[in-house]
Amino acid sequence: MKRLHTLFLLFSLCLTSVYAQSSGTGFIGDGYYRVRNNKTNRYIYVTDNKDYYDKTKDVGDFQAIQLWTDINRAIGDPATVIYIDEVTPGMFDLAGQGTSIHALTGYYVGVTKLSDGTYKVSASVSKSGIEVTKTLSDDVTSTTKEQGKMGTNGNPTYQKWVVDRITTDNTTNYFGIKPTIELNGSYYQPFFADIPFRAASPGMNIYYVSKLAGEYALMTPIEDVVPAKTPVIIECATADPSQNRLELLATSSAQVTGNLLSGVYFCNGARPQASTSAYKKFDSTKMRVFDVVDGKLVLTNSPASSRLNNIKAIDWEEYEETRIDCLFANSSYLEAKATTPDVLELTLDLTDIKSISSNDDEKMEAGIYSINGTLLRATDDIKGLPAGIYIVGGRKIAVK
Repeated sequence: MKRLHTLFLLFSLCLTSVYAQSSGTGFIGDGYYRVRNNKTNRYIYVTDNKDYYDKTKDVGDFQAIQLWTDINRAIGDPATVIYIDEVTPGMFDLAGQGTSIHALTGYYVGVTKLSDGTYKVSASVSKSGIEVTKTLSDDVTSTTKEQGKMGTNGNPTYQKWVVDRITTDNTTNYFGIKPTIELNGSYYQPFFADIPFRAASPGMNIYYVSKLAGEYALMTPIEDVVPAKTPVIIECATADPSQNRLELLATSSAQVTGNLLSGVYFCNGARPQASTSAYKKFDSTKMRVFDVVDGKLVLTNSPASSRLNNIKAIDWEEYEETRIDCLFANSSYLEAKATTPDVLELTLDLTDIKSISSNDDEKMEAGIYSINGTLLRATDDIKGLPAGIYIVGGRKIAVK
């Protein structure tokens, strides 16, 4: 039992080291970094906040951390952004995706800077008089594969890590929004991350949803700093992430009040040990997702297939491995109630919408039009109209 306990403790330290790679950054200074393997050029992604360990078999699962090539893939992914904090001289904690090394394991880690400017990350513990050291590596030695595998058994060549600070003026290692929604020459991206930030490129606007009125949802702008853990939708003037840069901030202001949006960190499906998963299963009765419908930016319960991520995962309701439609990692969405319309049109201005009852005697001039401008009645009498939004006398009217 002592041996198993020691192995479990060592695994925890290995996990700590997994996160600690980034902590090589601590030598450069507290801040946001990406970490890549010096040999394979694969970047670290934090894709889960859970880990698996079977003490009876001494088997662990490192899939909370993934390794992928290509900086262009990493540019707009919050999973690659890790905040490094030097807690004490030579000892580091790092945070990303709503968790941290210390929160997961209770340990901080040490990092060694090598003569070639790379970093070696290792952790050791003395238990029952025995000291064992584990060093983090990319255990897939092929440099042509896109995906690597985090481990501790690599040779010294694969134990070297490069730590790159993320800045708005870096030609390659910046953070840029990759919008997935296009409408009338503007581009949008639902976004959620554990990072305070502000827009650093012209033509960018950041909104949260502050109010629902009939079949409308009001988007309210955030003028400056977006606090960490704030689900938003980001508007860009271009699809080019290099022109949609965010400035990542160390601290943020208080949370935005009245934000009706929710957010999800992860979309990590079936794991090798099939013990843990981290994803948000799409439920059309409880969620509204950003999309474009009939030429309008909307929140809908029936999004296009491209708006959902169909992954292989463990369906814990049925307790079986299957394919599940999930929300994309680091995206925002609306949690719906039973009374929430299936489709909500996003608008920036509801100030001219007047709510009245269909039983009221109020009348307007110039007939009644649909919100799309179609004449519905030549008269101005609203009695008997179904609930919805109409234009009467040049004003929007919400009939209840």
